Amino acid sequence: MPPFKQTEMYRTHLHEYAEKWSDYFHMRREDGILEVAMHTDGGSARWGLELHRAFIPAFADIAHDPENECVIFTGTGDAFLASMTQEGWERYDFHKPYSFDKGYDFWYADQVHEPFALLNLEIPVIAAINGPFFIHQELALVNDIVLCTEDTTMKDGHYTGMGIVPGDGTQTLFRELLGPNRAKYFLLTGQTMDAQEMLAAGVVGEVLPREELLPRAWEIARTVFMARSRSHRRMTRALLVQPWRELLVRELPFGMAQECWATHGYWPMADEDSYNMEKLQKGEPGSEKTEG
Repeated sequence: MPPFKQTEMYRTHLHEYAEKWSDYFHMRREDGILEVAMHTDGGSARWGLELHRAFIPAFADIAHDPENECVIFTGTGDAFLASMTQEGWERYDFHKPYSFDKGYDFWYADQVHEPFALLNLEIPVIAAINGPFFIHQELALVNDIVLCTEDTTMKDGHYTGMGIVPGDGTQTLFRELLGPNRAKYFLLTGQTMDAQEMLAAGVVGEVLPREELLPRAWEIARTVFMARSRSHRRMTRALLVQPWRELLVRELPFGMAQECWATHGYWPMADEDSYNMEKLQKGEPGSEKTEG
């Protein structure tokens, strides 16, 4: 029998997609509230090409389940997204000289869609940042309510760590959140912001002890969102998320084109003498090499 019928409305089911995406996300649902915890091998998430690609269809499955009414998106362990998986990059030959397919098939084709995996959800999303993160901050910061732990730190590892153009949406994200000049300083110097600085800058809404992070997220889900009618919370979500959608539709493809094109001039993973994966994972300055 075909999986879908002409006489039935298409939908997804939690027990199916939770299992399908279990290598990347742990999911549980209670009273319409879906908690999605990003992980790698059961511990803190390590960013890689597979996780990057998985985001888009995984959250499409969440979006097509009518039993989901609110999402709590968080990480696992003591970091939200503070390291990268070297093995994954090597699996796809990113440690070798750069080629066109790397820039398009792995980066451009994914990243012009990835932020919309979250923004296309028609239900409220609460981000519960469980510790440091140094890349793809949009996964947390474009959401409706943003919470973090007291030990959360934030920096961007593109320009100073990976040695590539910060064009994957961070140019838009931090300009809107921090203001143009402060955003440029943050991106170009590799500045680290702690939780209280993030709170003062309006990047997060609350800073909490680690043990209070998820209970507070669930409390907000129940009192701020689930206490309203279905149409009330969904249409409010649509209204408040629209500015991010408009900005990223306009600016994300251009930024990704700049980022991918520049890597053809210099791709640090192929430079064994000057590239340091450990520094990259920490978001620290890596190669000092310039184009000849």
